[in-house]
Amino acid sequence: MKIKRLTILGFKSFLDRCNISFPDGISGIVGPNGCGKSNIVDAIRWCMGEQSPKQLRGRNMEDVIFSGSGGHKPLGMAEVTLTFENGDGSFPPSFSGQTELSVTRRLYRSGESEYLINNVPCRLKDIQEIFMDTGLGNKAYSIIGQGMIGSILEQRPEDTRIMLEEAAGITKYRKKVEASRRKMERTEQNLQRVEDIQGEVARQMRSLKRQAAKARRYNALTEEIRRLELVLNGNRYRLLEEESRKKIRNTEALEQREAQKAAAYSSVAAQIETLGLELEEKDRELSKAREAYEHLRSRVQAKESAIESQAVEMKLQEEITERLVQERRSIGRRLESLGEEKQGLGARIAEGRDKLRHMEREASVLDQRVRSRRKLLLQVKEEYEKARNAVNEGVNKEVGLNHESGYLNKLLHQITDTRSRLERERLAARQRAEKVLKAYENKGSARDLAAEKLHDLEERIAEVGSLCEEQESLRDRAAADLRAAEKELDVNESRYGSLKSLTKNFEGYEMGVRTVMKSNDLAPKQQGRVLGLVADIVRVEPRYEQAVEAVLADKLQYIIVESMDDGRAGIDYLKSKARGRGSFTPLRDLNREGNGAPPQGQRLLRELVTVPEKYESVLEALLGDTVVVDHLDEAVALWRRNGKERSIVTLEGDLLDRRGIITGGKVSRSSRGILARKRELKELKEQIETGRRKVARCRETLAELIGEIEEKKAELRDLDEEKWA
Repeated sequence: MKIKRLTILGFKSFLDRCNISFPDGISGIVGPNGCGKSNIVDAIRWCMGEQSPKQLRGRNMEDVIFSGSGGHKPLGMAEVTLTFENGDGSFPPSFSGQTELSVTRRLYRSGESEYLINNVPCRLKDIQEIFMDTGLGNKAYSIIGQGMIGSILEQRPEDTRIMLEEAAGITKYRKKVEASRRKMERTEQNLQRVEDIQGEVARQMRSLKRQAAKARRYNALTEEIRRLELVLNGNRYRLLEEESRKKIRNTEALEQREAQKAAAYSSVAAQIETLGLELEEKDRELSKAREAYEHLRSRVQAKESAIESQAVEMKLQEEITERLVQERRSIGRRLESLGEEKQGLGARIAEGRDKLRHMEREASVLDQRVRSRRKLLLQVKEEYEKARNAVNEGVNKEVGLNHESGYLNKLLHQITDTRSRLERERLAARQRAEKVLKAYENKGSARDLAAEKLHDLEERIAEVGSLCEEQESLRDRAAADLRAAEKELDVNESRYGSLKSLTKNFEGYEMGVRTVMKSNDLAPKQQGRVLGLVADIVRVEPRYEQAVEAVLADKLQYIIVESMDDGRAGIDYLKSKARGRGSFTPLRDLNREGNGAPPQGQRLLRELVTVPEKYESVLEALLGDTVVVDHLDEAVALWRRNGKERSIVTLEGDLLDRRGIITGGKVSRSSRGILARKRELKELKEQIETGRRKVARCRETLAELIGEIEEKKAELRDLDEEKWA
């Protein structure tokens, strides 16, 4: 196998496609410093599968892509093609019939790589197998760069052995042996799984046999039950037929009663309609009576006003009559006084006559006296005439007043009779009006009560309907919450069951660990001296899980036993079974480590891990004085200061041991460690308990809402029936 041609495009300093041919003999490439001679060797090494950027004199793999210079822009791809010719027939058997063989490698700035053999996409492993026993590998002796001869002379025996094996052409077979061993280990694991599955299937078959026997008995009992049910249903059918005939007869009787009731209902409806017409007629008569009542009330008021005026006139007449009676009495008293005065005057006249004779004798003396007496007599006569005229006038006036008083008394009697008759008519009309008004008011109040009740019923129906709609919306939301909670619970239970099954079967553990932990014939395990795994006792916060798993690694699968004798018995058991290897941690005979104090400002990893008190010696022995820091730069700085006495681990799981060896990287998100799996199992158990309580609450809430909705619907039906009753 000989290199015939090298094609380079976009690799390091090669911008354009460059073809370099290698004729027979020795080919040399000369040129000044920096012209790209070493880049040609790097291109050959890179095309043959080199994966280390340092071997290509770069920091990362993207440095091999042309990054631009001067007026040239950076390229997005680097490509190198090696063409070999089959001069001595050393091509692999799959390509032995071809005269040339081309190997191509491409790298994009996005990080994607492509490998091609004869322009056919392939794997890196395929390219490595082509050069595996030809001495042309990327790590073989065929490519010797600057300073590599001294490195070969000073290299370790292991590296020298690799080079010699490559030169001898046995590397390919060693790789195949390793691959075969891995396949054998996987096959042994699969066989163990098959044995477990066979045991489980055997148990299931026994269970299925018992179930089949039960199923046969069930089928026989089912047939017997079916026969008895047919007999029972036949008897029940005859009874139902008799009951159906009775129901038909009762139905016919009820239909007749219904027809009678319908006829009675029709007559009652007709009567109600007649009564309604009569009620309307009564309403019209009532309105007419009310109009007549108003007219009579106006007339009564007019009569009452006339009676009141006549009563005033009668009162005035009585006052006048009383005043005339008093005047008549005063005139009578005056007449009596005048009669007495007349008698006195008669006595005086007689006395005067006696005196006249006496005076005649004394006429001359008493003439003057007589004149005066005459004047006095004339005055008395005048007064007497006036009194007599006044008495005559009073008598005449008394007679007229007596006549007028008789007329007035007669008129008063007529008015009193009319008033009493009108009063009786008014009282009768008032009584009739009060009866009509009372009947109207009763009817109106009944109508108002019915309208108010109907309004209240409609408001209550609307209120209950809105409440029912709100309850139904709440029910829908509660049902949706219940479905979501049940779905989440199902997902968590499914995930919990899967993890529980994996934990129970110790999936992810080494074969020896599974063999010991699942064994039933190991004496220490039967006697309870196998206490479990290291992973079972470790409790750590999620942010420190990667750090703990990086430090412990396979130590998480260590089996904790009581003493070293128990561990030796476990190893003998694995040897006798030929079922893998295992590590045993003797609790009593364990040699502790890690009593030193951490650097100032740092924390020991074992301080962040919790284990039961009896297992603290295991924790100290496994974690030692390992210090935990935030990131790798801080770990490197701490190791350079004073970290050569202890290991340092970061929160992301990058480990820097006391020898200076750095272990790190990042696994895919889908792969989870043993501690993360156990933590997830615990969290899922808590979530399942919480989810079950939530589902129970949602079901109770939904049942309560359904009950309330049924109550509201029943209340709506009752209100609707009451409304149309």
